[in-house]
Amino acid sequence: MSNYKFLVLVAKDCSPQEWLRVWADRYSQDDDPEYEYLIERRNSLAAEDFERIGKWKDGVKTELQWKPNVASVAYRIWMEAAQELPRCPEDGQVKAFLDCWSGRTYTDAFTSRSVEKHFGPPRATTLLHFLSGGRFPIFDSRVRKAFARLSGGPTPPNTVAWYLDSYCTFFSELASICGCEVDTSRKLDKALFSYGAVETLTFST
Repeated sequence: MSNYKFLVLVAKDCSPQEWLRVWADRYSQDDDPEYEYLIERRNSLAAEDFERIGKWKDGVKTELQWKPNVASVAYRIWMEAAQELPRCPEDGQVKAFLDCWSGRTYTDAFTSRSVEKHFGPPRATTLLHFLSGGRFPIFDSRVRKAFARLSGGPTPPNTVAWYLDSYCTFFSELASICGCEVDTSRKLDKALFSYGAVETLTFST
């Protein structure tokens, strides 16, 4: 008989405050210093800071990953941001800003084929998140999955329209329910990321 110990993540009903604490604590703390540095520079972001945002978002750990034709790294568009130095849009221009950046395309060229890719809403909202000092939440596949789990509905579409029309409102409501202050909403970002990253939850009986 083996000595292995097999465990599953067991879920139970809890208060919104406990949910926030437990799931935020599951988020890796490794990127916190870089995150805080970039948030603090929101009003004076330089070209190298936009590269750092790109590396943070796309999970770049080595300089060998920071170049064209690397899977899951939108190097060319991040470098466009570094050249253009965008600033946080006025409230009436947020949709146009997100449409512009999420719709930008780049091509990864390999020996046998070329693949056109979109910058997409997750990266565009990350850019907006840092430009706004964290006022706008980050929107990606994990938080979409977290929304579906919390609401009991289907996974929402990966679109700028759904982000602005539904997700931002949901995020604000959830922050209020969980007792998040404006300056601690990063904790909610972490909790949603962790909650959506788990593939399977087994409920206790």
